[in-house]
Amino acid sequence: MNQAEEFRDTLERQVRAESRHGWENARNRWAKPLPERVLAGRAIGWLRIHQTETVRNRTLVHFVPSQDDMALFREGDRVRMSQNMPDGPDFIEAIFLGLTDKGLSVTVPHEAAIQARDGWSLDEEMIDLTDFYLRALHELAGTAHGREVVLPALLGGAGDEIDFEVHGEFCDALGESGMDESQIDAAAMCLAAERFHLVQGPPGTGKTHALAGLVGKLVEQGQRVLLTAFTHRAIHHALRKVLPMVDCPVFKVSDPFPHDGEGIEFRDDFAATGLLDHEGPYVIGATPFALFSSRACEARFDVAVIDETSQMRVEAAIMPMLRARRWFFFGDRQQLPPVVQRPVGDAAEDSVFARLSKNGGQTMLKTTYRLNEPLARWPSENFYQGELVAARANAGHRFVLKSPPKRPGLLGPEPSMVRVEIGHEGNRVSSTEEADEVAALIEEMLEGGLAPGEIGVVVPFRAQAARVRNLLRFERFAKWPEIGKLAVDTVERFQGQEREAMIVSFVVSDDAFMDRLAMFLTYPQRLNVAVTRARTKVVLVHSKRFRDWLERNAAHDENPALALSLLEAAD
Repeated sequence: MNQAEEFRDTLERQVRAESRHGWENARNRWAKPLPERVLAGRAIGWLRIHQTETVRNRTLVHFVPSQDDMALFREGDRVRMSQNMPDGPDFIEAIFLGLTDKGLSVTVPHEAAIQARDGWSLDEEMIDLTDFYLRALHELAGTAHGREVVLPALLGGAGDEIDFEVHGEFCDALGESGMDESQIDAAAMCLAAERFHLVQGPPGTGKTHALAGLVGKLVEQGQRVLLTAFTHRAIHHALRKVLPMVDCPVFKVSDPFPHDGEGIEFRDDFAATGLLDHEGPYVIGATPFALFSSRACEARFDVAVIDETSQMRVEAAIMPMLRARRWFFFGDRQQLPPVVQRPVGDAAEDSVFARLSKNGGQTMLKTTYRLNEPLARWPSENFYQGELVAARANAGHRFVLKSPPKRPGLLGPEPSMVRVEIGHEGNRVSSTEEADEVAALIEEMLEGGLAPGEIGVVVPFRAQAARVRNLLRFERFAKWPEIGKLAVDTVERFQGQEREAMIVSFVVSDDAFMDRLAMFLTYPQRLNVAVTRARTKVVLVHSKRFRDWLERNAAHDENPALALSLLEAAD
Protein backbone atom coordinates (compact mmCIF):
# COMPACT_ATOMS: atom_id res chain seq x y z
CA MET A 1 0.00 0.00 0.00
CA ASN A 2 1.53 3.34 -1.08
CA GLN A 3 1.29 6.62 0.84
CA ALA A 4 -1.81 7.84 -1.00
CA GLU A 5 -3.67 4.55 -0.50
CA GLU A 6 -2.70 4.46 3.17
CA PHE A 7 -3.92 8.05 3.64
CA ARG A 8 -7.27 7.35 2.02
CA ASP A 9 -7.67 4.09 3.97
CA THR A 10 -6.97 5.92 7.25
CA LEU A 11 -9.57 8.55 6.45
CA GLU A 12 -12.17 5.91 5.63
CA ARG A 13 -11.53 4.11 8.93
CA GLN A 14 -11.89 7.41 10.79
CA VAL A 15 -15.15 8.22 8.99
CA ARG A 16 -16.65 4.84 9.91
CA ALA A 17 -15.45 5.14 13.52
CA GLU A 18 -17.01 8.61 13.77
CA SER A 19 -20.36 7.23 12.65
CA ARG A 20 -20.23 4.28 15.02
CA HIS A 21 -19.34 6.37 18.09
CA GLY A 22 -21.83 9.09 17.13
CA TRP A 23 -24.74 6.66 16.99
CA GLU A 24 -23.72 4.98 20.25
CA ASN A 25 -23.64 8.35 22.03
CA ALA A 26 -26.98 9.43 20.54
CA ARG A 27 -28.82 6.22 21.45
CA ASN A 28 -27.47 6.33 24.99
CA ARG A 29 -28.73 9.91 25.25
CA TRP A 30 -32.18 9.17 23.79
CA ALA A 31 -32.64 6.24 26.19
CA LYS A 32 -32.47 8.50 29.24
CA PRO A 33 -35.69 9.74 30.90
CA LEU A 34 -37.05 13.01 29.52
CA PRO A 35 -36.40 15.02 32.72
CA GLU A 36 -32.75 13.97 32.59
CA ARG A 37 -32.48 14.93 28.90
CA VAL A 38 -34.13 18.27 29.64
CA LEU A 39 -31.85 19.00 32.60
CA ALA A 40 -28.80 18.28 30.42
CA GLY A 41 -30.01 20.79 27.85
CA ARG A 42 -30.45 18.10 25.17
CA ALA A 43 -34.26 18.08 24.92
CA ILE A 44 -37.46 20.11 25.42
CA GLY A 45 -40.73 18.62 26.67
CA TRP A 46 -43.59 18.13 27.38
CA LEU A 47 -44.87 20.32 24.56
CA ARG A 48 -48.37 21.15 23.33
CA ILE A 49 -49.04 22.19 19.73
CA HIS A 50 -50.62 25.63 19.56
CA GLN A 51 -50.88 25.98 15.77
CA THR A 52 -49.66 24.53 12.47
CA GLU A 53 -49.39 26.20 9.06
CA THR A 54 -48.08 25.29 5.61
CA VAL A 55 -45.33 27.33 3.95
CA ARG A 56 -44.18 26.09 0.53
CA ASN A 57 -43.46 22.38 0.92
CA ARG A 58 -42.96 22.48 4.71
CA THR A 59 -45.21 22.56 7.75
CA LEU A 60 -44.53 25.03 10.54
CA VAL A 61 -45.39 23.67 13.98
CA HIS A 62 -45.82 26.21 16.77
CA PHE A 63 -45.74 24.86 20.35
CA VAL A 64 -46.77 26.60 23.54
CA PRO A 65 -43.34 27.54 24.98
CA SER A 66 -42.21 25.32 27.83
CA GLN A 67 -41.43 26.84 31.21
CA ASP A 68 -38.73 24.18 31.58
CA ASP A 69 -36.94 24.94 28.30
CA MET A 70 -33.24 24.73 29.12
CA ALA A 71 -32.15 23.28 25.77
CA LEU A 72 -29.11 24.69 24.04
CA PHE A 73 -30.58 24.36 20.55
CA ARG A 74 -29.85 27.10 18.05
CA GLU A 75 -31.96 28.28 15.15
CA GLY A 76 -31.35 25.93 12.23
CA ASP A 77 -30.38 22.92 14.36
CA ARG A 78 -31.90 19.58 13.36
CA VAL A 79 -33.99 17.97 16.09
CA ARG A 80 -36.18 14.88 16.57
CA MET A 81 -39.85 15.60 17.25
CA SER A 82 -41.58 12.66 18.94
CA GLN A 83 -44.02 11.51 21.58
CA ASN A 84 -41.03 11.16 23.96
CA MET A 85 -39.66 8.29 21.86
CA PRO A 86 -36.73 9.87 20.00
CA ASP A 87 -35.27 6.46 19.13
CA GLY A 88 -38.62 4.98 18.14
CA PRO A 89 -39.92 4.40 14.61
CA ASP A 90 -42.31 7.36 14.49
CA PHE A 91 -40.07 10.36 15.21
CA ILE A 92 -40.31 13.33 12.84
CA GLU A 93 -37.25 15.08 11.43
CA ALA A 94 -37.55 18.78 12.29
CA ILE A 95 -35.57 22.00 12.04
CA PHE A 96 -35.57 24.17 15.16
CA LEU A 97 -36.63 27.80 14.59
CA GLY A 98 -36.66 28.91 18.23
CA LEU A 99 -39.07 31.37 19.81
CA THR A 100 -41.14 33.17 17.17
CA ASP A 101 -44.17 35.44 17.40
CA LYS A 102 -46.34 32.31 17.29
CA GLY A 103 -44.60 30.23 19.94
CA LEU A 104 -41.72 27.77 20.07
CA SER A 105 -41.47 26.82 16.41
CA VAL A 106 -40.06 24.04 14.26
CA THR A 107 -40.45 23.19 10.60
CA VAL A 108 -41.17 19.62 9.46
CA PRO A 109 -41.79 17.91 6.09
CA HIS A 110 -45.24 18.64 4.70
CA GLU A 111 -46.17 14.94 4.73
CA ALA A 112 -45.27 14.46 8.43
CA ALA A 113 -48.03 12.70 10.36
CA ILE A 114 -49.04 14.98 13.25
CA GLN A 115 -52.14 13.80 15.10
CA ALA A 116 -51.71 14.34 18.84
CA ARG A 117 -51.70 17.89 20.22
CA ASP A 118 -49.98 17.13 23.52
CA GLY A 119 -47.03 15.06 24.73
CA TRP A 120 -44.39 16.15 22.23
CA SER A 121 -40.66 16.37 22.87
CA LEU A 122 -37.79 17.78 20.84
CA ASP A 123 -34.44 16.01 21.07
CA GLU A 124 -30.98 16.73 19.72
CA GLU A 125 -30.49 14.91 16.41
CA MET A 126 -27.59 12.71 15.34
CA ILE A 127 -26.26 14.01 12.00
CA ASP A 128 -24.57 11.17 10.11
CA LEU A 129 -22.62 12.40 7.07
CA THR A 130 -20.83 9.13 6.39
CA ASP A 131 -22.28 8.63 2.89
CA PHE A 132 -21.08 12.08 1.78
CA TYR A 133 -17.59 11.44 3.10
CA LEU A 134 -17.30 8.01 1.50
CA ARG A 135 -18.44 9.34 -1.89
CA ALA A 136 -15.80 12.06 -1.68
CA LEU A 137 -13.08 9.56 -0.76
CA HIS A 138 -14.14 7.37 -3.70
CA GLU A 139 -13.85 10.35 -6.07
CA LEU A 140 -10.51 11.31 -4.52
CA ALA A 141 -9.07 7.97 -5.60
CA GLY A 142 -11.08 7.56 -8.80
CA THR A 143 -10.48 10.85 -10.66
CA ALA A 144 -7.39 12.43 -12.15
CA HIS A 145 -8.04 15.71 -10.32
CA GLY A 146 -8.29 13.81 -7.03
CA ARG A 147 -5.18 11.70 -7.55
CA GLU A 148 -2.95 14.27 -9.25
CA VAL A 149 -3.99 17.55 -7.63
CA VAL A 150 -5.89 17.13 -4.36
CA LEU A 151 -4.00 14.18 -2.88
CA PRO A 152 -0.50 15.66 -3.45
CA ALA A 153 -1.58 18.85 -1.68
CA LEU A 154 -2.96 16.93 1.31
CA LEU A 155 0.15 14.76 1.47
CA GLY A 156 2.45 17.80 1.55
CA GLY A 157 3.76 17.35 -1.97
CA ALA A 158 2.92 20.49 -3.92
CA GLY A 159 0.70 23.48 -4.48
CA ASP A 160 1.61 26.24 -2.04
CA GLU A 161 4.32 27.91 -4.15
CA ILE A 162 4.06 31.73 -4.27
CA ASP A 163 4.94 34.00 -7.21
CA PHE A 164 6.31 36.94 -5.24
CA GLU A 165 6.35 39.25 -8.24
CA VAL A 166 2.60 38.68 -8.58
CA HIS A 167 2.25 39.10 -4.81
CA GLY A 168 3.83 42.55 -4.99
CA GLU A 169 1.53 43.57 -7.84
CA PHE A 170 -1.55 42.55 -5.87
CA CYS A 171 -0.31 44.32 -2.73
CA ASP A 172 -0.18 47.50 -4.79
CA ALA A 173 -3.58 46.82 -6.37
CA LEU A 174 -5.20 46.25 -2.96
CA GLY A 175 -3.68 49.36 -1.40
CA GLU A 176 -6.94 51.31 -1.63
CA SER A 177 -9.19 48.39 -0.64
CA GLY A 178 -9.78 49.46 2.96
CA MET A 179 -7.89 46.44 4.31
CA ASP A 180 -5.03 46.75 6.77
CA GLU A 181 -1.46 45.72 5.96
CA SER A 182 -1.71 42.10 7.12
CA GLN A 183 -5.11 41.64 5.43
CA ILE A 184 -3.68 42.95 2.14
CA ASP A 185 -0.67 40.66 2.52
CA ALA A 186 -2.93 37.64 3.15
CA ALA A 187 -5.20 38.35 0.16
CA ALA A 188 -2.19 38.98 -2.11
CA MET A 189 -0.51 35.74 -0.97
CA CYS A 190 -3.66 33.83 -1.93
CA LEU A 191 -3.85 35.50 -5.34
CA ALA A 192 -0.18 34.75 -5.99
CA ALA A 193 -0.35 31.11 -4.84
CA GLU A 194 -0.04 28.38 -7.44
CA ARG A 195 -2.69 26.14 -5.90
CA PHE A 196 -3.56 27.01 -2.30
CA HIS A 197 -2.78 29.24 0.67
CA LEU A 198 -3.85 29.43 4.34
CA VAL A 199 -4.94 32.58 6.18
CA GLN A 200 -4.89 32.47 9.99
CA GLY A 201 -7.42 34.85 11.52
CA PRO A 202 -7.03 35.34 15.30
CA PRO A 203 -10.02 36.76 17.20
CA GLY A 204 -11.36 40.04 15.88
CA THR A 205 -8.73 40.49 13.14
CA GLY A 206 -11.21 40.97 10.30
CA LYS A 207 -10.85 37.53 8.76
CA THR A 208 -14.17 37.79 6.95
CA HIS A 209 -13.27 41.30 5.73
CA ALA A 210 -10.05 39.93 4.22
CA LEU A 211 -11.97 37.00 2.75
CA ALA A 212 -14.48 39.36 1.12
CA GLY A 213 -11.66 41.51 -0.29
CA LEU A 214 -10.08 38.41 -1.78
CA VAL A 215 -13.37 37.30 -3.34
CA GLY A 216 -13.83 40.79 -4.78
CA LYS A 217 -10.48 40.58 -6.55
CA LEU A 218 -11.22 37.06 -7.82
CA VAL A 219 -14.50 38.32 -9.29
CA GLU A 220 -12.60 41.13 -11.02
CA GLN A 221 -10.52 38.39 -12.66
CA GLY A 222 -13.69 36.71 -13.97
CA GLN A 223 -13.42 33.69 -11.65
CA ARG A 224 -16.20 31.28 -10.71
CA VAL A 225 -15.99 31.34 -6.92
CA LEU A 226 -17.31 28.82 -4.41
CA LEU A 227 -17.70 30.22 -0.90
CA THR A 228 -18.09 27.37 1.55
CA ALA A 229 -17.86 26.47 5.24
CA PHE A 230 -19.07 23.67 7.49
CA THR A 231 -22.05 25.71 8.75
CA HIS A 232 -24.74 27.66 6.93
CA ARG A 233 -24.33 30.49 9.44
CA ALA A 234 -20.67 31.02 8.47
CA ILE A 235 -21.54 31.00 4.77
CA HIS A 236 -24.32 33.54 5.26
CA HIS A 237 -22.03 35.83 7.25
CA ALA A 238 -19.36 35.70 4.55
CA LEU A 239 -21.85 36.22 1.72
CA ARG A 240 -23.21 39.35 3.38
CA LYS A 241 -19.65 40.73 3.52
CA VAL A 242 -19.01 39.80 -0.12
CA LEU A 243 -22.21 41.21 -1.63
CA PRO A 244 -21.29 44.94 -1.45
CA MET A 245 -17.88 44.22 -2.99
CA VAL A 246 -18.88 42.42 -6.20
CA ASP A 247 -20.93 43.11 -9.31
CA CYS A 248 -21.90 39.62 -10.41
CA PRO A 249 -24.49 36.93 -9.62
CA VAL A 250 -24.34 35.79 -5.98
CA PHE A 251 -26.53 32.94 -4.74
CA LYS A 252 -26.76 30.55 -1.79
CA VAL A 253 -27.70 26.99 -2.82
CA SER A 254 -29.88 25.62 -0.01
CA ASP A 255 -33.33 25.92 1.47
CA PRO A 256 -34.09 29.49 2.59
CA PHE A 257 -33.22 30.44 6.17
CA PRO A 258 -35.99 32.75 7.41
CA HIS A 259 -34.06 33.81 10.53
CA ASP A 260 -30.59 34.11 9.01
CA GLY A 261 -31.08 34.90 5.34
CA GLU A 262 -31.39 38.67 5.19
CA GLY A 263 -30.01 40.07 1.93
CA ILE A 264 -29.17 36.65 0.48
CA GLU A 265 -30.75 35.14 -2.65
CA PHE A 266 -31.45 31.44 -2.12
CA ARG A 267 -31.88 28.81 -4.81
CA ASP A 268 -32.96 25.19 -4.27
CA ASP A 269 -30.20 23.87 -6.51
CA PHE A 270 -27.39 25.02 -8.77
CA ALA A 271 -29.51 24.62 -11.92
CA ALA A 272 -32.01 27.13 -10.52
CA THR A 273 -29.28 29.83 -10.44
CA GLY A 274 -29.20 29.86 -14.26
CA LEU A 275 -25.40 29.59 -14.15
CA LEU A 276 -24.87 26.09 -15.52
CA ASP A 277 -23.35 27.43 -18.75
CA HIS A 278 -22.16 30.77 -17.35
CA GLU A 279 -18.42 31.32 -17.78
CA GLY A 280 -18.21 33.64 -14.79
CA PRO A 281 -17.72 35.60 -12.77
CA TYR A 282 -20.14 34.53 -10.07
CA VAL A 283 -20.15 33.57 -6.39
CA ILE A 284 -22.00 30.53 -5.05
CA GLY A 285 -22.40 29.83 -1.34
CA ALA A 286 -22.91 26.15 -0.52
CA THR A 287 -21.92 23.66 2.15
CA PRO A 288 -19.44 20.91 1.18
CA PHE A 289 -22.30 18.43 1.37
CA ALA A 290 -24.43 20.30 -1.19
CA LEU A 291 -21.58 19.71 -3.66
CA PHE A 292 -22.08 15.97 -3.30
CA SER A 293 -25.87 16.01 -3.41
CA SER A 294 -28.44 16.67 -6.12
CA ARG A 295 -28.39 20.35 -5.17
CA ALA A 296 -24.99 21.15 -6.68
CA CYS A 297 -23.22 17.99 -7.79
CA GLU A 298 -22.81 19.37 -11.34
CA ALA A 299 -21.22 22.67 -10.22
CA ARG A 300 -17.54 23.30 -10.95
CA PHE A 301 -15.45 26.28 -9.87
CA ASP A 302 -12.17 28.01 -10.56
CA VAL A 303 -11.59 28.80 -6.89
CA ALA A 304 -12.95 27.56 -3.56
CA VAL A 305 -12.73 30.01 -0.64
CA ILE A 306 -13.21 27.87 2.46
CA ASP A 307 -13.97 29.45 5.84
CA GLU A 308 -13.73 28.05 9.38
CA THR A 309 -11.29 25.37 8.24
CA SER A 310 -9.82 24.93 11.73
CA GLN A 311 -13.23 23.35 12.51
CA MET A 312 -13.47 21.37 9.27
CA ARG A 313 -12.22 17.80 9.14
CA VAL A 314 -10.08 16.74 6.19
CA GLU A 315 -12.77 14.50 4.71
CA ALA A 316 -15.18 17.47 4.55
CA ALA A 317 -12.60 19.77 2.96
CA ILE A 318 -11.93 17.20 0.23
CA MET A 319 -15.40 17.94 -1.22
CA PRO A 320 -14.77 21.57 -2.26
CA MET A 321 -11.18 20.69 -3.18
CA LEU A 322 -12.54 18.18 -5.70
CA ARG A 323 -14.83 20.83 -7.22
CA ALA A 324 -12.28 23.63 -7.73
CA ARG A 325 -8.81 24.09 -9.20
CA ARG A 326 -7.46 26.41 -6.46
CA TRP A 327 -8.32 26.67 -2.76
CA PHE A 328 -7.90 29.33 -0.09
CA PHE A 329 -8.36 28.24 3.51
CA PHE A 330 -9.36 30.65 6.31
CA GLY A 331 -9.19 29.52 9.93
CA ASP A 332 -7.26 29.60 13.19
CA ARG A 333 -5.71 26.55 14.82
CA GLN A 334 -5.71 28.39 18.13
CA GLN A 335 -9.51 28.41 18.22
CA LEU A 336 -11.94 25.49 18.46
CA PRO A 337 -11.15 22.25 16.60
CA PRO A 338 -13.60 20.03 14.70
CA VAL A 339 -16.23 18.09 16.62
CA VAL A 340 -14.90 14.53 16.88
CA GLN A 341 -16.94 11.62 18.29
CA ARG A 342 -14.29 8.90 18.26
CA PRO A 343 -11.56 8.87 20.95
CA VAL A 344 -8.60 11.03 19.85
CA GLY A 345 -5.63 12.66 21.55
CA ASP A 346 -6.19 16.12 20.08
CA ALA A 347 -9.18 16.89 17.86
CA ALA A 348 -7.33 19.90 16.38
CA GLU A 349 -5.14 17.50 14.40
CA ASP A 350 -8.22 16.32 12.47
CA SER A 351 -8.73 19.72 10.83
CA VAL A 352 -7.68 20.43 7.25
CA PHE A 353 -6.11 23.69 8.45
CA ALA A 354 -3.84 21.78 10.84
CA ARG A 355 -2.88 19.24 8.18
CA LEU A 356 -2.03 21.77 5.49
CA SER A 357 -0.28 24.16 7.87
CA LYS A 358 2.36 21.51 8.59
CA ASN A 359 3.67 21.84 5.03
CA GLY A 360 1.84 24.71 3.31
CA GLY A 361 2.40 28.42 3.64
CA GLN A 362 0.15 30.57 5.80
CA THR A 363 -0.27 34.25 6.58
CA MET A 364 -1.51 35.54 9.92
CA LEU A 365 -3.72 38.58 10.38
CA LYS A 366 -2.14 40.58 13.20
CA THR A 367 -4.45 43.43 14.22
CA THR A 368 -7.52 42.79 16.38
CA TYR A 369 -10.37 45.26 16.05
CA ARG A 370 -12.29 43.69 18.95
CA LEU A 371 -10.06 43.38 22.00
CA ASN A 372 -8.73 46.36 23.87
CA GLU A 373 -5.01 46.39 24.63
CA PRO A 374 -5.14 44.68 28.07
CA LEU A 375 -7.45 41.89 26.80
CA ALA A 376 -5.26 41.32 23.72
CA ARG A 377 -2.17 40.77 25.86
CA TRP A 378 -2.82 37.25 27.24
CA PRO A 379 -3.91 35.58 23.97
CA SER A 380 -1.14 37.34 22.03
CA GLU A 381 1.58 36.10 24.37
CA ASN A 382 0.23 32.57 24.73
CA PHE A 383 -1.15 31.76 21.26
CA TYR A 384 0.16 34.22 18.67
CA GLN A 385 3.88 34.65 19.42
CA GLY A 386 3.28 38.17 20.73
CA GLU A 387 2.28 39.38 17.26
CA LEU A 388 -1.43 40.03 17.89
CA VAL A 389 -1.95 43.71 18.69
CA ALA A 390 -5.04 45.81 19.36
CA ALA A 391 -5.88 48.37 16.70
CA ARG A 392 -5.30 51.98 17.73
CA ALA A 393 -9.06 52.66 17.52
CA ASN A 394 -9.95 50.09 20.20
CA ALA A 395 -6.72 49.67 22.18
CA GLY A 396 -7.75 52.34 24.68
CA HIS A 397 -11.41 51.33 25.03
CA ARG A 398 -12.50 50.52 28.58
CA PHE A 399 -15.63 49.07 30.18
CA VAL A 400 -17.75 52.02 31.34
CA LEU A 401 -21.26 51.63 32.71
CA LYS A 402 -23.72 54.53 32.53
CA SER A 403 -24.12 54.51 36.31
CA PRO A 404 -21.42 53.58 38.87
CA PRO A 405 -21.33 49.84 39.73
CA LYS A 406 -21.70 48.59 43.29
CA ARG A 407 -18.37 46.77 42.91
CA PRO A 408 -16.07 49.16 41.01
CA GLY A 409 -13.11 46.82 41.53
CA LEU A 410 -14.88 44.24 39.40
CA LEU A 411 -17.01 46.26 37.01
CA GLY A 412 -15.15 49.53 36.81
CA PRO A 413 -13.06 50.56 33.78
CA GLU A 414 -9.89 48.99 35.18
CA PRO A 415 -8.71 46.26 35.14
CA SER A 416 -10.18 44.80 31.95
CA MET A 417 -9.80 41.20 33.15
CA VAL A 418 -10.86 40.34 36.69
CA ARG A 419 -11.77 37.23 38.65
CA VAL A 420 -14.13 36.20 41.44
CA GLU A 421 -13.01 33.29 43.63
CA ILE A 422 -15.72 31.39 45.50
CA GLY A 423 -15.24 28.83 48.27
CA HIS A 424 -17.45 25.99 47.09
CA GLU A 425 -16.54 22.26 47.05
CA GLY A 426 -17.72 19.03 45.42
CA ASN A 427 -19.32 20.56 42.30
CA ARG A 428 -19.00 18.85 38.96
CA VAL A 429 -21.21 19.94 36.05
CA SER A 430 -23.09 22.72 37.82
CA SER A 431 -22.59 25.09 40.72
CA THR A 432 -25.34 26.99 42.51
CA GLU A 433 -22.74 29.28 44.05
CA GLU A 434 -21.23 30.30 40.71
CA ALA A 435 -24.65 30.59 39.03
CA ASP A 436 -25.75 32.99 41.80
CA GLU A 437 -22.57 35.06 41.35
CA VAL A 438 -23.01 35.14 37.57
CA ALA A 439 -26.61 36.31 37.97
CA ALA A 440 -25.47 39.03 40.41
CA LEU A 441 -22.82 40.23 37.95
CA ILE A 442 -25.37 40.30 35.14
CA GLU A 443 -27.85 42.26 37.26
CA GLU A 444 -25.18 44.79 38.21
CA MET A 445 -24.20 45.26 34.55
CA LEU A 446 -27.84 45.69 33.51
CA GLU A 447 -28.50 48.15 36.33
CA GLY A 448 -25.48 50.06 35.07
CA GLY A 449 -27.10 50.47 31.67
CA LEU A 450 -25.44 47.71 29.63
CA ALA A 451 -27.82 46.12 27.11
CA PRO A 452 -28.55 42.38 27.61
CA GLY A 453 -27.26 41.62 24.12
CA GLU A 454 -23.85 43.02 25.07
CA ILE A 455 -23.33 40.41 27.83
CA GLY A 456 -22.25 36.82 27.24
CA VAL A 457 -21.76 33.96 29.71
CA VAL A 458 -19.52 31.01 28.84
CA VAL A 459 -19.82 27.77 30.83
CA PRO A 460 -18.19 24.36 30.31
CA PHE A 461 -21.35 22.30 30.82
CA ARG A 462 -24.95 22.53 29.62
CA ALA A 463 -26.26 21.92 33.14
CA GLN A 464 -24.64 25.15 34.33
CA ALA A 465 -26.06 27.03 31.35
CA ALA A 466 -29.52 25.75 32.29
CA ARG A 467 -29.03 26.82 35.91
CA VAL A 468 -28.02 30.36 34.93
CA ARG A 469 -30.84 30.62 32.37
CA ASN A 470 -33.36 29.65 35.03
CA LEU A 471 -32.11 32.43 37.31
CA LEU A 472 -32.58 34.96 34.49
CA ARG A 473 -36.30 34.06 34.49
CA PHE A 474 -36.70 35.40 38.01
CA GLU A 475 -38.90 38.44 38.44
CA ARG A 476 -36.00 40.76 39.16
CA PHE A 477 -34.86 40.39 35.53
CA ALA A 478 -38.33 40.94 34.03
CA LYS A 479 -37.83 44.71 33.78
CA TRP A 480 -35.34 44.16 30.95
CA PRO A 481 -37.57 43.07 28.03
CA GLU A 482 -34.57 42.07 25.90
CA ILE A 483 -33.14 39.70 28.53
CA GLY A 484 -33.59 36.87 26.00
CA LYS A 485 -30.75 38.36 23.96
CA LEU A 486 -28.30 37.64 26.76
CA ALA A 487 -26.47 34.50 25.65
CA VAL A 488 -25.57 31.80 28.17
CA ASP A 489 -23.87 28.93 26.41
CA THR A 490 -20.91 26.61 26.04
CA VAL A 491 -17.81 27.96 24.36
CA GLU A 492 -18.56 26.06 21.13
CA ARG A 493 -21.62 28.24 20.56
CA PHE A 494 -19.71 31.48 21.02
CA GLN A 495 -16.99 31.08 18.38
CA GLY A 496 -17.30 33.91 15.86
CA GLN A 497 -19.34 36.10 18.23
CA GLU A 498 -18.40 39.11 20.36
CA ARG A 499 -19.83 41.03 23.31
CA GLU A 500 -18.87 44.09 25.32
CA ALA A 501 -18.48 41.93 28.43
CA MET A 502 -17.98 38.19 28.95
CA ILE A 503 -18.41 36.19 32.15
CA VAL A 504 -16.62 32.82 32.24
CA SER A 505 -17.82 30.36 34.89
CA PHE A 506 -15.48 27.38 35.43
CA VAL A 507 -18.01 25.57 37.72
CA VAL A 508 -15.86 22.69 39.04
CA SER A 509 -14.62 22.07 42.58
CA ASP A 510 -14.41 18.26 42.81
CA ASP A 511 -10.77 17.05 42.70
CA ALA A 512 -11.46 13.59 41.26
CA PHE A 513 -13.72 15.08 38.58
CA MET A 514 -11.08 17.67 37.67
CA ASP A 515 -8.45 14.94 37.39
CA ARG A 516 -10.70 12.97 35.04
CA LEU A 517 -11.62 15.96 32.84
CA ALA A 518 -8.28 17.77 32.99
CA MET A 519 -7.84 17.94 29.21
CA PHE A 520 -11.37 19.27 28.65
CA LEU A 521 -11.31 21.83 31.45
CA THR A 522 -7.95 23.34 30.49
CA TYR A 523 -7.97 22.77 26.71
CA PRO A 524 -6.02 25.78 25.38
CA GLN A 525 -8.26 26.56 22.40
CA ARG A 526 -11.37 26.61 24.61
CA LEU A 527 -9.72 29.08 27.00
CA ASN A 528 -8.64 31.26 24.07
CA VAL A 529 -12.12 31.43 22.55
CA ALA A 530 -13.81 32.01 25.92
CA VAL A 531 -11.82 35.12 26.83
CA THR A 532 -11.49 36.65 23.34
CA ARG A 533 -15.21 37.24 22.75
CA ALA A 534 -15.10 40.41 24.89
CA ARG A 535 -14.28 43.91 23.76
CA THR A 536 -13.54 45.52 27.13
CA LYS A 537 -14.35 43.29 30.15
CA VAL A 538 -13.78 39.63 31.11
CA VAL A 539 -14.89 38.30 34.52
CA LEU A 540 -13.57 34.85 35.48
CA VAL A 541 -15.67 33.06 38.13
CA HIS A 542 -14.10 29.99 39.73
CA SER A 543 -13.73 28.04 42.95
CA LYS A 544 -10.70 28.13 45.25
CA ARG A 545 -10.50 24.35 44.76
CA PHE A 546 -10.13 24.87 41.00
CA ARG A 547 -7.25 27.32 41.50
CA ASP A 548 -5.59 24.99 44.02
CA TRP A 549 -5.93 22.10 41.54
CA LEU A 550 -4.32 24.19 38.78
CA GLU A 551 -1.41 25.11 41.07
CA ARG A 552 -0.79 21.44 41.96
CA ASN A 553 -0.79 20.35 38.32
CA ALA A 554 0.91 23.31 36.64
CA ALA A 555 4.43 22.05 37.29
CA HIS A 556 3.98 18.86 35.23
CA ASP A 557 1.18 19.70 32.77
CA GLU A 558 1.31 22.67 30.40
CA ASN A 559 -2.47 22.96 30.04
CA PRO A 560 -3.19 23.61 33.75
CA ALA A 561 -0.16 25.91 33.70
CA LEU A 562 -1.77 27.89 30.89
CA ALA A 563 -5.13 28.06 32.71
CA LEU A 564 -3.33 29.21 35.86
CA SER A 565 -1.59 31.95 33.87
CA LEU A 566 -5.05 33.14 32.77
CA LEU A 567 -6.21 33.46 36.38
CA GLU A 568 -2.98 35.24 37.26
CA ALA A 569 -3.51 37.66 34.36
CA ALA A 570 -6.77 38.65 36.08
CA ASP A 571 -5.09 39.44 39.43
